[in-house]
Amino acid sequence: MMVLAVLLSTTLVMAQTAGNEVDVKGTVVSASQSALLAGSTVVVKDAGGRTVGSTNTQKDGTFRLKVKSSTAITVLVNYIGFNDYNSGTITLKQEDLDLGRIYLDTKSTMLEGVTIVASRKKPLVQSTKDKLIYNAASDISNKSGNAADVLRKAPMLTVGANGDLKLRGNSNIKVLINGIPSRIMAKNLKEALKMIPASSIVSVEVITNPSSKYEAEGAAGVVNIITKKKLKGTSGTLDMTGGNLEHTGNLSLNMSSGKFNISAMGNYSEERERTTSSLNRTNLNNGKQTGSLFQESDMLQTTKGGSASLSAQYKIDSLQTLEASYSYWNGSWPQKGGLFNRYKNADQYQEYRQKTEQSGKFNFSEWVLNYQKKFHREGQELQIIGLASTASDVSNYLTEQYKPDGQLAFTERGPNNSKEKEWSVQADYSHPFGQEGKTSLETGVKYLGNNSKSVYEVLNSSLPVDPSRSGSMQYRQQIFSAYATLNFDLGNDWTLRPGIRFENTDINATFQNNAPYTRKFSNWVPNLLVVKKLGERHEVKLDYNERIRRPWIMDLNPYANAADPMNITQGNPYLNPELTRKLELSHTYTGSKNTLLTSSIYYSSNKNAVEQIARVNEKGISYTMPDNIGESTRMGVNVNAVFNPFKIWTVNAGAEVFHLKFRSNSLGLKNDGTFFNSSISNTINLMKGLQFSASGDYGNGFITLQGKNSANYSYRFAVKKDFMNNKASLTLAVINPFQNNFKETVYAFAPTFQSTQINRFYNRAATLTFSWQFGGLRASREKESHFSDQSDDKSPRKRRK
Repeated sequence: MMVLAVLLSTTLVMAQTAGNEVDVKGTVVSASQSALLAGSTVVVKDAGGRTVGSTNTQKDGTFRLKVKSSTAITVLVNYIGFNDYNSGTITLKQEDLDLGRIYLDTKSTMLEGVTIVASRKKPLVQSTKDKLIYNAASDISNKSGNAADVLRKAPMLTVGANGDLKLRGNSNIKVLINGIPSRIMAKNLKEALKMIPASSIVSVEVITNPSSKYEAEGAAGVVNIITKKKLKGTSGTLDMTGGNLEHTGNLSLNMSSGKFNISAMGNYSEERERTTSSLNRTNLNNGKQTGSLFQESDMLQTTKGGSASLSAQYKIDSLQTLEASYSYWNGSWPQKGGLFNRYKNADQYQEYRQKTEQSGKFNFSEWVLNYQKKFHREGQELQIIGLASTASDVSNYLTEQYKPDGQLAFTERGPNNSKEKEWSVQADYSHPFGQEGKTSLETGVKYLGNNSKSVYEVLNSSLPVDPSRSGSMQYRQQIFSAYATLNFDLGNDWTLRPGIRFENTDINATFQNNAPYTRKFSNWVPNLLVVKKLGERHEVKLDYNERIRRPWIMDLNPYANAADPMNITQGNPYLNPELTRKLELSHTYTGSKNTLLTSSIYYSSNKNAVEQIARVNEKGISYTMPDNIGESTRMGVNVNAVFNPFKIWTVNAGAEVFHLKFRSNSLGLKNDGTFFNSSISNTINLMKGLQFSASGDYGNGFITLQGKNSANYSYRFAVKKDFMNNKASLTLAVINPFQNNFKETVYAFAPTFQSTQINRFYNRAATLTFSWQFGGLRASREKESHFSDQSDDKSPRKRRK
């Protein structure tokens, strides 16, 4: 209702004043090269020096503002690396003012030695037609930690105490790296995020309603993590972090000569996590207690890993670019600990202790070949991308179970080894129509293939091999997709973007001990975006979107992890895909001095939702696996604001309230609740070269079909000091300093059981980060690719001063 009230009042004001306004327009061009300067800042001031309008030039260098007529104005234009433009005093009349082509002269700048010329610091949060951009590099608290720590500060994203990433309360997210899907994110998102140093992340794009050019996977939306900057020259950056819970290092190099540009990046991370928990579970039969389980555990996990990448770009000519890259990831997350179990019912009493070791290791390689062809016409582009990856995973558990008198009862080992190959090729094309290109078409096709194999078994020292607990599976997936999106500039500040995507999916899985799984289905996935600008500061968007979720190999794999014999997890070979429909109304207000306010109301519905379901048998053993539960719906409101209370103080704050409802007729279960999440980040420039940051987030919990989690919160403080002419810095950060551990309570229920589990996460930490930029660094003035999801970003691009 708040959003609708703001829109209504704004519309009335605009209607009253529209008759007294005229358009001020023009085109900003480089005087030396006649290049269109997209992203130039245009400010209009009145005779008293007050700002009456501001904007950034579009990708064709044009701008347009509405200003009251019969007013004396001055038009100012600036673009980093160029001399400022000042029109002098202009008296407006009743007709529109066309300034024509405004030419900016290049500044003359000398580089001395290895002095680094930094680009202008971007606003903390930016809004475009289809996404919110969190510029992580502008937040000093991101010098330490990993990608999960960065994502928790991005709008609408939450990261739970256990590391689970959610977008508007939904964990089904498609995560991209530099605009390209990466299997490392799909295979084990929680662990992969821990291996990306926060210091390597430039920005995070949150896309709740993706256009048709994105794959339809990901019910909640798309998160794109940008980890590389476009730079020219020979340069590099080094970040090293040490702390009580983490150690990371990140080195990036860039070498440019003529038509060649080579960049390399390598990083290493190590993080310790300790978690203790206690579980009380009651078995039920027709509402009566039939047994009880009590557990206590203390587990320590050490995540170690690193990655390296090499990218080479060759500019064939002024319109064609060829780029090849290779990435390698290696990681492990061994976990060790102890577990106490006590189970009793009318017939038995069982008590034992056990030592548990779980190991997870993986190797991942990825090759990407990217060809881009631009045409003389602005906005007409072709891009072809080929991708291939290989991966190997090892997931084992070792359990030693001891009797109450300390005697060893048995040992059990459960190895699970898998290998995977994936390849894809896609072509994307953009074509503008008409002389002004106000209508354009984006279209493309893609083929993706995946072959995976998994072999698993269970070996018990006191029992013969159980054939039902050992076996293998082979998984094959082929997806062909095509899409088309039309962009209409309808005039009067109306924009219409209808799109349709077709995806044909063929999934085939064979199992040693189960019937084969075959699914063939086709989906027409439509979306529609309607945008209306109300003056220079307000924008309204209405969006309809559909998304799908296919069963992944880990969803289907029947391998049973029995490291805890009373709580077994496994895959479900018979999952069906799910389809989510979403409708959203949003409003954006852009004020002066980087003020940005975004708000939205949304509703989504899923008729075949996939959730983790726990079932407890008569022996008190819980089996958890993904299942199609039936229906889930969510309705919510979210607000995010960025503003400067004072010149030296920047605040980024967000809040969201949403209602979730789950219902499964087949299981006889339903659950619903209203929840909220909030976050705030403050950055203060105390003095030259010294900055202070304080941030925190809080959520009152979350529900599933079978339960509810208690509140979740975290907070951190950071101080950064620049030195060596701003080429180096030290950042001291403390995380959750006022608590030894964070307590989380998890409630679960079903007709066969009720349980309460208390988890404690020991996450108090302190880190010290050294950062160094070296070499003759200057940012590229080359225009970003239309397909890099930056085309709607109206902020100034990085440029040489």
